[in-house]
Amino acid sequence: MKPSDLLGSILFYLFLPAMAAAQSEATVPSVMVASATLEDLQKQDQFVGRVVADQSVDLQARVEGFLEEVNFVEGGTVSKGDVLFRIEKNKYAASVDRASAALKSAEASAQAGKTELDRQKALFDKGDIPQSVLDTALADYASEQAAVDEAQANLKIAQIDLNYTEIVSPIDGRIGLSVVDAGNLVSSDTGVLATVNSIDPMLVSFFISEPVLQQERRKGLIDKGNIKLTTQIRLADGETYPAEGKVIFVGDSVNQDTDTIELRASFDNPEGVLIPGQFVSVGLTGSDDLKVLTVPRNAVQFDKQGYFVFLVDDQSKANRRNIEIGTQTSTKTEVTNGLTQGDRVVVQGLQKIHDGLVVKAVESQG
Repeated sequence: MKPSDLLGSILFYLFLPAMAAAQSEATVPSVMVASATLEDLQKQDQFVGRVVADQSVDLQARVEGFLEEVNFVEGGTVSKGDVLFRIEKNKYAASVDRASAALKSAEASAQAGKTELDRQKALFDKGDIPQSVLDTALADYASEQAAVDEAQANLKIAQIDLNYTEIVSPIDGRIGLSVVDAGNLVSSDTGVLATVNSIDPMLVSFFISEPVLQQERRKGLIDKGNIKLTTQIRLADGETYPAEGKVIFVGDSVNQDTDTIELRASFDNPEGVLIPGQFVSVGLTGSDDLKVLTVPRNAVQFDKQGYFVFLVDDQSKANRRNIEIGTQTSTKTEVTNGLTQGDRVVVQGLQKIHDGLVVKAVESQG
């Protein structure tokens, strides 16, 4: 053997352990891990909500006529009882006068009929007239009284139609655009003239999953006639609305397409910051939740055996662990069985590992 070959063999065997160690380290896959932690999972939930008016009233014409006045500023506030539209009333005032005159005529006829009936009764008591004559007087008087009742009803109808020439606001609130201007002919077929929405308080409608609802029911926060949940909302600019809302409505059925239930919360809105149609982010804050064990949602896998995660132990081995889960959010999963606080679960690199494989664990930064 040449001296150079002998030297090469010696160097090879000297560096063989280091080369094997380097090669072994190169084949160990790196994975990212995160620890199972105790968190208030409910307060991590954020729901998309929409602001709706507590009361919304569409104003429509009840009688036909030319619109004489539009008495509001579009987009402004109105008070209950304000006259917002005024329809010409001359025709309806004349109908009231005619109905009033008809009532007076009917009352006069009834009075004459009463006098005649009293006279016939007196004659009948003396035996001067037969029963048939008295019966006729009674029937005539009853007919005249019916005419009075009919005239009174016609007068009420005429007065109602006259009152309908003034369209008033039934609530305090903010009014939208008017679809007609003064001078146009309006009637019940015209449709909605304008809409008034109440502004204080306002409601926020949002939907929660059925598991979250059941969680709140088990804690006694939602039961018959007693809802203890409160909410906070965040506006589109990221600011948190200063007032807390109280949940006042829980839907009576689950949407089969989304597996969610509608809730509505009431918010004081004295400054008019909340307006119908706004999108807000809603968080449930009224529940005094216990902390639950959670892991990042992307650590949880599912197969025919059920839900599972890969744990990395102190010997850097990845081990499969079957788990049971509870509530899930967009980023977190509640683990009800199978893990303890501090267990390290794989959140990235799952496709590179299997049960019992040695891995290089890198802690997740968030």
